[in-house]
Amino acid sequence: MKEKLIKILAVCFSFIMCISAASVVSAASEHKGIDVSVWQGDINFREVKDDGIDYVYIRAGEGTTLVDSKFDRNYRDARREGMKLGFYHYVTARDTKEAKDQAHFFYSLIRDKRQDLRPAMDFEQLTGLSKKEANDIARVYMDTLEKLMKIKPAFYSNAYDCESVWEEDLTKYPLWVADYGVERPYSIGHWKDWSGFQYSSRGSVRGIHGHTDMDRFKDELLITDKEKEDAKCTKEGYLSYTVKEGETLRDIAKKFDTTTRELIKLNHLELIHPGEKLIIRK
Repeated sequence: MKEKLIKILAVCFSFIMCISAASVVSAASEHKGIDVSVWQGDINFREVKDDGIDYVYIRAGEGTTLVDSKFDRNYRDARREGMKLGFYHYVTARDTKEAKDQAHFFYSLIRDKRQDLRPAMDFEQLTGLSKKEANDIARVYMDTLEKLMKIKPAFYSNAYDCESVWEEDLTKYPLWVADYGVERPYSIGHWKDWSGFQYSSRGSVRGIHGHTDMDRFKDELLITDKEKEDAKCTKEGYLSYTVKEGETLRDIAKKFDTTTRELIKLNHLELIHPGEKLIIRK
């Protein structure tokens, strides 16, 4: 009987440990965050970080011309405190041409800034647009921004629009969803999961006077090392190319109007292999 009891206790202990480990992994994959703009005034990011906030999204601007007046200060001070940061842009486009122009404007504001989190489109001003028009604007904006940045952007939306507006092809972008006063968003539409969850607009954080948006962010919002390298190459006048099966160096040189000698020099090559990444001058 005693031996049987010991076995039962051992099994129970193992089960509890597994549950605890799973909880730790789950908690570790989420990070406490906020998003801020001019509306939060002058922020003391040292106090913010001391209050347990690790991640911050900073508004860069709005539309095609408006730069958030606290953009540079928030970036400088958050970076100095070693916070993980990214930028978002409030989109006001009414058609696809404006969507493209606004993506270029956002890119011009953030292209020379160090960033850890995916640039995010905040497109919630949908009044007067049909569902098709809203989706076309979102597609063009996100596609343009991704091509400019060489980084997959994040898609910010409230839960209602996720459910009723956004179409399935947009789920290729990580979702940052807003739904207040709940443990989890009531809908994420066609997305399988959220990567960011804005759960309150009335949070209280040391270092910020008044209310601020509160968020939970997952690792999917972090820019990958490969994306950072591709972005760096683009900014410095180079592009990154992955060798395909069956390609020769001559094929690649012809495709990019360069020479095999130039490719060998830039990449210190002897042989090339499928999947190998090359740097090519624009």
